[in-house]
Amino acid sequence: MVQAPVARSSHRKATPTGGGIGIFLAALIVCLILAGGDRVMTGLCGLGTLIAVLGLIDDRTPLPSRVRFPVQVCAVSAAVFLSGSAVLLGGEIYSVLWLGAFLLLTLAGTWWVNLFNFMDGIDGIAGQQAVMMLVSAMLAIWINGTPLNPLWWMMAAVAMSTLSFLAFNWPPARIFMGDVGSTFLAFMLLCFALVSMPSGWMTLPQWLLLASFFATDATLTLLVRFFRGENVTQAHRSHAYQRLSRRSGGASRVTAAVATFNLVVVMPLSVFLPASPFAAFGIVIVVYAFLAMICLWAGAGLPDEEPGGHWRRERG
Repeated sequence: MVQAPVARSSHRKATPTGGGIGIFLAALIVCLILAGGDRVMTGLCGLGTLIAVLGLIDDRTPLPSRVRFPVQVCAVSAAVFLSGSAVLLGGEIYSVLWLGAFLLLTLAGTWWVNLFNFMDGIDGIAGQQAVMMLVSAMLAIWINGTPLNPLWWMMAAVAMSTLSFLAFNWPPARIFMGDVGSTFLAFMLLCFALVSMPSGWMTLPQWLLLASFFATDATLTLLVRFFRGENVTQAHRSHAYQRLSRRSGGASRVTAAVATFNLVVVMPLSVFLPASPFAAFGIVIVVYAFLAMICLWAGAGLPDEEPGGHWRRERG
């Protein structure tokens, strides 16, 4: 499969895509071995396979959202149920609070899978995000003294398979991961979060920090486009990272800057986040507010004629 550049693309020449199938296959084989027949972990691997196959089909023949979305919702809701994370937030299973938590986690998880895919728009950015999130989570679990359980090694497997792919996807990319890679990575990151929180290995504020850049840019871009009256389901290239990539002349500087932010700011904060929920959520709010200002300054959600809110055309 080859992805040819179009008006809304960030690349300028035809590039092979679907390379994320390598991430999927390598990670899946190791994760199934590490699951050791465990019902929950094996089930999550099966759901990840469903998401990856859906992405692969979409890479070959673009599927309408009315097909993709119901499958994603079903997979995410099944992952939420299997992980028991709704019990952590809502209490006794099948209670009203549990149902509210279940629906909220399903909605948030489905949005995460899609926003991660939206953010896979320039070379290397999705791969580095996945690696940074996984390595940070692994460090947090290890430093907190939690035994290195199968979940930890499954994170390592996904991180290593993604890191291997990054050698070919780092700017200038020789191959793109495609939906098969981006949606699989997003779903597995979601599964790791859903399993680690009820187990007490990671907290919600930690995962919110790890997802901060992708969540802020994608959500803010969607909101700006919505309030501007645009069709939010239409393809575009108005994410903050895409606009910054065009201003800086390519993906390398932006991808490197995001990786540096994740390494220097997000990783230490998430690993050594205070135990107090008040302090932890306070730090999360500050980080998201800072990133929101950066995204608004970059003109997230605005057309090319309005970088940073000013009416002028970007140079190509």
